[in-house]
Amino acid sequence: MNLYIINKILFDYTSGMVVIAAESKEHARDLFIEKFVNYGAEDFDHESTKFTVIEGVNHPAAIVDYVYGGG
Repeated sequence: MNLYIINKILFDYTSGMVVIAAESKEHARDLFIEKFVNYGAEDFDHESTKFTVIEGVNHPAAIVDYVYGGG
């Protein structure tokens, strides 16, 4: 399992961040789209979105934590 720390996402005037435990980036994308239906794939796949990956974590697949951007 990998931990995906994703910045410059969940924008609301400023950027937010989300932490997702997933088997792959594609799996993380699916979990993101399922949870954040008002944001969707275009936010996850945006060229400015920044990913940090920590491999080999002992955590079930899930949205671990998130923060919306704020105005």
